Amino acid sequence: MNKKNFLNLLNEKVLLLDGATGTELSRKDYIKDIAAVEELNIKFPERIADIYSSYIEAGSDILLANTFGANPIRMKKHNLLDKTEEIIKNGINILRDCAKKQNKEIIAAGDISSIGEYIEPLGKLSFDEAFDAFSMQASLLAKYNADIIVIETMTEIKELKAAILAAKDNFKGAIIAQMTFSQDKITPSGTDLKSFIAMAESLGADAIGLNCSVGSKELADMSKILTENTNLPISFKPNAGMPILVNKETVFPETVDEFIENSLKAYSYGVNMFGGCCGTNPQYIKALSKELKNAKPIKRKTVSKFFLSSRTTAYNLDEIRKPIIIGERINPTGKKKFQEELLKNRFTYAKDAARSQTESGANILDINTGIAGADETSLLVNAVNQIQEIVHIPLCIDSSNPKSLQEAVKSCAGRPLINSVNGEKEKLETIMPIAKKYGCPLIALATDEKGIPKTEQERLDIAAKIVQYADKIGFPRKNLIFDYLSLAVSASVGQTERTLNAIKKSKQLYPECKTVLGISNISFGLPARQILNSTFLKMAVEAGLDFAIINPSEDWTIHDKKAQSVLLGKENAINEYITAYSGFKKQTVQQEEENISPAKKLYLSVLRGDKNEVQDIVNKIIDEAGRHELSRHCGFDPQSLPCSDIAKQACNDSGAFKIVNDSVLGALNEVGEKFAAKEYFLPQIIMSAEVAQNAFAIIKGVLKNSQNQNVKGSKIILATVKGDMHDIGKNIVGAVLESYGFEIIDLGVNVSAETIIAKAKEINPIIIGLSALMTTTMPEMETVINLKKLNAIPAKIIIGGAAVTAKFALEIGADFYAKDAIEGAKFVQTANKNNPTHLKKLHTNN
Repeated sequence: MNKKNFLNLLNEKVLLLDGATGTELSRKDYIKDIAAVEELNIKFPERIADIYSSYIEAGSDILLANTFGANPIRMKKHNLLDKTEEIIKNGINILRDCAKKQNKEIIAAGDISSIGEYIEPLGKLSFDEAFDAFSMQASLLAKYNADIIVIETMTEIKELKAAILAAKDNFKGAIIAQMTFSQDKITPSGTDLKSFIAMAESLGADAIGLNCSVGSKELADMSKILTENTNLPISFKPNAGMPILVNKETVFPETVDEFIENSLKAYSYGVNMFGGCCGTNPQYIKALSKELKNAKPIKRKTVSKFFLSSRTTAYNLDEIRKPIIIGERINPTGKKKFQEELLKNRFTYAKDAARSQTESGANILDINTGIAGADETSLLVNAVNQIQEIVHIPLCIDSSNPKSLQEAVKSCAGRPLINSVNGEKEKLETIMPIAKKYGCPLIALATDEKGIPKTEQERLDIAAKIVQYADKIGFPRKNLIFDYLSLAVSASVGQTERTLNAIKKSKQLYPECKTVLGISNISFGLPARQILNSTFLKMAVEAGLDFAIINPSEDWTIHDKKAQSVLLGKENAINEYITAYSGFKKQTVQQEEENISPAKKLYLSVLRGDKNEVQDIVNKIIDEAGRHELSRHCGFDPQSLPCSDIAKQACNDSGAFKIVNDSVLGALNEVGEKFAAKEYFLPQIIMSAEVAQNAFAIIKGVLKNSQNQNVKGSKIILATVKGDMHDIGKNIVGAVLESYGFEIIDLGVNVSAETIIAKAKEINPIIIGLSALMTTTMPEMETVINLKKLNAIPAKIIIGGAAVTAKFALEIGADFYAKDAIEGAKFVQTANKNNPTHLKKLHTNN
């Protein structure tokens, strides 16, 4: 089935997806004797065929092939890499054979899901590695004639981006992109529903949807947000509630009647594909079929929204008061400090500027790292990766280098703006296709090979050329933002009026296109520049300007008649303006520079996830502490002492290590508070943890004689229990605990109780941390606990995972349940202090 036929079918009737696969396989005891569920396709095809047949009989129109994790990275972990093609081929063929036996037509969907590792900077996987893995999977699904591709159960927006791009490059059929959200309508990495819409829609997904996540009631509420913010078809595949354990058996509490009630609610909002995820079975699909099979889709109101997004937030720019502010300060031109940092691959200035501009009201941040003698591509990618995790607003990727633009846009965890292209043929043919591929709006300058045009008509002619090329390659006009150039009024009398007239006429000629100007160019060479800048901005907005590239911390409320006369090119206006403002001095708010101690700097570095200066800060702490110790014991003036090996050796628990320890742990506690308050999300946790790890590694490497008992000997074992292959959550817990200074021994996934206890006997850990994502593997945690007791191992056991609860922890005799990495860290710190009373309180509260 080609894409057009599938989308036409969706317009004609509601289509039914299948129900759960994993929980049904588990219920029927079909997942034994295999390394991964996908191996069923080649080892026990009759088992997966049994599941498919029951869903076809129940009424499913679309069935997802058993190719969920059949990407090369996952398959390699299970020693199935050489079987990947056979697994995918059989996965599609089994579907078709099942349908043929029942003499029914189905839509065979290739299923793509998470790789199981986070993409940089959250993890170690590069974007290209993820893209290549998904490309192989998508190309094989195309080779073996999948009708459509469904990307499902995604929790991280950059991984979804890689999957959609790979699918579009390697598959000609329709692509459905689904994400998984928690009850608070966000993913673990902080992405909300509108950010998901902005990303998936701009990249060219043919339909979007929700799967897994929570129960049908909560998911129906989320589906309403989707229907109100996109015109794409929407799929709905909830769990049968959140799983619970009853008498050590997994139970999904939502009844078929409740499931149908909420599915019908989603249908009333305009959802037009329905199925089920974890805990559902053929009875749920049969009930859906009775209510919705071949039903006419509910006609939805057409929406028109212009989204830009960050990882965590999407902004409909049509709803923002004009002008939309693009912060201009992250640009090395004329900024010596920033240039010096870039040459050292550091971004402290850039991150500080990002924070301050966001606080001052910027809607978008322009990021430019073009500097002579440096690798612009590497710098731009690094800047994007670091800045996007500390601010919530979208980015504007600013470069004239196509390679730099493409690599930076790939790294962006949202939908950014690209700055810029112009009317030069070579620029159009290299940069606009990048903007099209990645779904980015594009600033287009009204210049070309001939240089800066003198008249407004010449500028509009260049705009016409750009529009013509955009139409030719299928780049939407609504994604074009024209810059009709603001030139220095001191050198170009009359140019300002031509710029404003070009904006007005552009709005008439190309109503779909928006406009932008770099405002501060206008005042170059004149005194009291902000008076001119602010006055010009007001005039430009009245002419129809949509975006302004400015410094948001300046005063933009000024409107001056003398400045307006200059801008309108009135006779002798410039001389009068210069006479009036030649002695003008810009008023600045005088702020005393805070003399921040190294300890406070380290605290802020951890809090902000800024690792650039950690080495210098920790070395300064060591230096100062060593001087103090020698001064105290030997009577020397501390300022006269060198930072020597003797000084370093003089440091002990009361010196440098204590300062670093207190600063790092204090900052991590605040990170935890921000995480609990939903101010921070997973990216900030990981970045802060990395800075903390660096700080501890530096000081422990220098102060080898430290006797700090909080770290020495404090070993923790982490493992995903036998039968469970999921490790992202465990890896995050490990990173956070390492940041607190503990030594982590990670045993990996699918670890038997015997292996865990044998390692515990060997190293005598203070904690054993157990992880399980699937309810079917949770009972294995009790096996570990019983074996620990049998061997009289004193270590305390902490458990966690998506379906794990405090009640379950209590029932099986675990010492603590951690709902997230921060809660786990709190418990481990308390356990390390051997405080039974507080442990009991923590356990009760969780």
